[in-house]
Amino acid sequence: MKDMFSRRSFMKLASTAVCGGAVSGVLQPGITEAASQTAVPRAPEMLRTVRGYCPFCQSRCTYDAHIAGGKIKYLTGTPENEWTGGGMCPKGMSIVELMNSPHRVTEPLLREGNAWKSISYAAAIDLVAEKLTAAKAKHGAGVDKRLALTATLWDCRESELAALMTMRFAGCINIMPPGEVCISTASNTLSTLLGSGNSTTTVDEIVKAETLVLWAANLTETYPPYTRWLDKARRAGVKIIYVDCRKTSTSNFCSTQYSPKPGTDGPLVLGAIRWLIANDAVDTDYVAANAANFEMLKSDTDIWPVSAVAKATGMSEASITEFYQTLARSKRTVVWMGGALSRYSNGMTTIRSLVALQVLRNNLMGSGQGLLTMESGKPEGEKEFVDHICGPASGQGVNFRRLLSSMNKDEIDVLFLNSSYRRYPDCNGVRDALRKVDFVVHRGFFKTEELDVTTLFMPAAFSPESQGSHYGAEKQIVWREKCVDAPGSCVADWQFYRDVGRKIAPDKYPKFETPEELFTMFNTIVPEWKGITLERLRKTPGGLIGPIEELDGPEQPGCIFTDGKFKTPNGKTDFAPKLLGPLVWQPPKGNPAEKNADVKYPLTLIQGKLVTQWQQTLTNFAASLAQFNEGRFVLVHPETAKKAAVVNDEMVYLETAFGKIPAKVRVTEEIIPGVVFTPSHYTGTSPYANTRAEPINTILPSYWDRVSAQFNGLGCTLSKQNGRG
Repeated sequence: MKDMFSRRSFMKLASTAVCGGAVSGVLQPGITEAASQTAVPRAPEMLRTVRGYCPFCQSRCTYDAHIAGGKIKYLTGTPENEWTGGGMCPKGMSIVELMNSPHRVTEPLLREGNAWKSISYAAAIDLVAEKLTAAKAKHGAGVDKRLALTATLWDCRESELAALMTMRFAGCINIMPPGEVCISTASNTLSTLLGSGNSTTTVDEIVKAETLVLWAANLTETYPPYTRWLDKARRAGVKIIYVDCRKTSTSNFCSTQYSPKPGTDGPLVLGAIRWLIANDAVDTDYVAANAANFEMLKSDTDIWPVSAVAKATGMSEASITEFYQTLARSKRTVVWMGGALSRYSNGMTTIRSLVALQVLRNNLMGSGQGLLTMESGKPEGEKEFVDHICGPASGQGVNFRRLLSSMNKDEIDVLFLNSSYRRYPDCNGVRDALRKVDFVVHRGFFKTEELDVTTLFMPAAFSPESQGSHYGAEKQIVWREKCVDAPGSCVADWQFYRDVGRKIAPDKYPKFETPEELFTMFNTIVPEWKGITLERLRKTPGGLIGPIEELDGPEQPGCIFTDGKFKTPNGKTDFAPKLLGPLVWQPPKGNPAEKNADVKYPLTLIQGKLVTQWQQTLTNFAASLAQFNEGRFVLVHPETAKKAAVVNDEMVYLETAFGKIPAKVRVTEEIIPGVVFTPSHYTGTSPYANTRAEPINTILPSYWDRVSAQFNGLGCTLSKQNGRG
């Protein structure tokens, strides 16, 4: 696009942000200076500084907010943060603009027919409490099946605790975790096999590795500040391997890249296991002491010689063998698993295989060894705390697939919609199901598609408008002070849920007025948090790594298996747990490689994040980021473009068996032939044309696997918008 910045120009801006500087207001024609709130004042007057953290990804960057006249003027990353080095990415910096956006909704809205009416915050709280109380009176003990909450990526831990307590007092057990649409496959598989759903080590350990494998982990766009660790590792002589069907800016940090077809990571790992066994590259003594069912693993992988792997992945036998030889030679290997692995219906097989691979090489329990995930680090204690305050849950909650079924049957009375329904495949089907819910409360900031299904809109506060603690990818806990007041009736999640909880359980809901008080209450009840005190947190820019059970106890970075045993009940991992069944790989459902695939859709569709986009689509409302976007686009290889008879910059339809949406073609050799990539997180309600597009999940099916609620690898095609070709 003539008026767009080049990729190189954008990366310069991103680099500036990652280095800890404030982002200046570089504007696209048509976006006014007033719309961009990121310019650094040349001569600030009466500035004061308040420490906070970014609530978006789990890099958990900390910043100094520079404030004057009751407004944040700009942010600078905290150099003393050992994890980020003072880095922040453009989307994190955009929070200042988002807070002051003219498009922000600041008062509660109640639907009356097809119109909206503003009501007071107090009236809204009374209405929510009334609906919850009425549901409990009507259904009694059965109310647990009539209420639900789709959890947001909470602005702070105290908000999550307040919400969980309120829902428990209301009788609700159906809480949809935010990870269900991103990393639930990884976290559940790790929990089953290793006893912990988190990464098994911390990012600083990669500099001590011999080999780092970034398996579909596009760090430069998903965790930009962590590129400093890639640079550290590279300078330390670590061999960095990237496994991805696209060349991305992450490729620049890597010595080698392997590009299997999307969704075929499973065969690549299964073949590695077979090759290691066949070439006596297994630590048999370690496996005997720490794992069960090795013979079953051997049998399950026996069908994957290098020739079969090459056929499945599209890679050459020579490159596959080269990869396996590197894994066999490496005595200290860290595998960083990208979120994309969880977003295939066969993702569990891949992640199970990666766990087995690391176990076979004794690469999970030492320095410079382990598994990292893109979203992890959540500490224990919330269930213990909520059970202590509210009593045990009445039963087992459902996942979103079952909730969707209940909504379609008109069996849900009240739903708290804290996240975008467009995150789910077949999002139009999800929207239709939500319309059958009697009363939907949506917490948000802008007028998005969620208003189509909402009964009551409750304006939320951005994180700098409230205190709170949060956890990051390294299991670190960080603390944020309140920077400025929220406008209008906007309140933080902890306050909203606390106020509802006080209405429905006035004699039971705990008494706290600030996140500080709730944090202290939590620390008193949960032993693992005893040493993570507010006083200590406020002195630690990068956060404290838990658990810390003693007041002056040490942090616990590095390997989580401190006693040399996995965290499973017997201290071992099982290569063939009954819960998961045989280790079998099949192409993703609907994939062109699947048996009986529809020949009308020969291309493989994948989706992913851009450095400018946060998965709640929130950042699409930032003008400063819109300038670096160009709406819905598709990346295709020149060979793919030629076969589809499309050219660069042409407008086409991206089409699947479930619908089609308009997109612009970008022809590039940075993606393998036969694959179409498109961004995940555009919204149709953005005020800026560059970030306004139909959600990709409108044309993706709800091919739910056992755990994950996301989908990649579907067959697709590119069709002409004029109907020809």
